[in-house]
Amino acid sequence: MTQFDVYPFIVLNLAFSLQAAYAAPMNLLAQTRQSGSDKAHAEADALHREYLARASDERLALAAHQTTMLVDLVRQNTKLTETIKALTERVETLTTEVHKQVIASASTP
Repeated sequence: MTQFDVYPFIVLNLAFSLQAAYAAPMNLLAQTRQSGSDKAHAEADALHREYLARASDERLALAAHQTTMLVDLVRQNTKLTETIKALTERVETLTTEVHKQVIASASTP
């Protein structure tokens, strides 16, 4: 009786060698493709981060500009309120003087 594929398992070794021979290039190709995909994702992420940073800077600049405008408007509002107060006091003073004049001329025969 003859034994098939005796020590050191020549046919099994040949089968594994054959499988390794076609699997290794496939693995290399898959790694290369994955590397390209990873590189594309990294570039897209970098562009997205740059866009977010630029958008954040623009929002900060806009917020600073709007804050400056609001401070200016508050100053103008304060100045107008002070002017209105002064004019109101002046109108009250003139009204009192006119009232005194009218009373004085009405009581003089």
